Amino acid sequence: MERQKPEGKFVVFEGVGGSGKTTQIKEADKYLKEKGCEVIVTREPGGVEASEIIRNLIFKLKSEGVANADHQMALFFASRKIWLDTLVKPAVEKGKVVLSDRFDTSTNAYQGYGEGGNKDTIERFSKIIGDGFTPDAVILLQVSAKVAMERKSDKEGDPFDSENSEYFQRVVDGYDDMAKNRWRGIKWYVVDGEKSVDEVSKAINAILDKVLEKK
Repeated sequence: MERQKPEGKFVVFEGVGGSGKTTQIKEADKYLKEKGCEVIVTREPGGVEASEIIRNLIFKLKSEGVANADHQMALFFASRKIWLDTLVKPAVEKGKVVLSDRFDTSTNAYQGYGEGGNKDTIERFSKIIGDGFTPDAVILLQVSAKVAMERKSDKEGDPFDSENSEYFQRVVDGYDDMAKNRWRGIKWYVVDGEKSVDEVSKAINAILDKVLEKK
């Protein structure tokens, strides 16, 4: 009897800079591997060589003040299309669990809510680029703008982490709005990111168990 192919999953970790995504993705990776899952940890924008080049370009143009929300959006989606087609979709098709630090949900939060870009255009492009492919879950690490500002660091010269508190508040409000309204029909799970690392990790592990159980 032919062995049934394992069903892959695509799980996105979201939140404003300083929400603890990097730490929690590492914890989730460890947890899933202990359960016997094949896991790929990636980030967006980036994740593959061509997309990393576009990531660096976005950061450079943003820092120089020559790329507005719409310019950034176009570059993000170019990077995303390459990443989806060459890394994420093939991995999920092979039964692997892909854990991603950000996805198109970030584009809507930052370029849409944070920078005042056209959110309808972002959603339209998301549908075109995804071509029916959406995350099995988005895990939003919810923290206040104040906490995010206190935690943030200028890692890798990320210009979005250098914005002011008003910007951070718009992004936080954007995430809350998307989760409340299940943006793009995606299943959102909201976790209190202000709790201890262990408490947040336990909450996420419970979510991952639910996601893995779904067929």
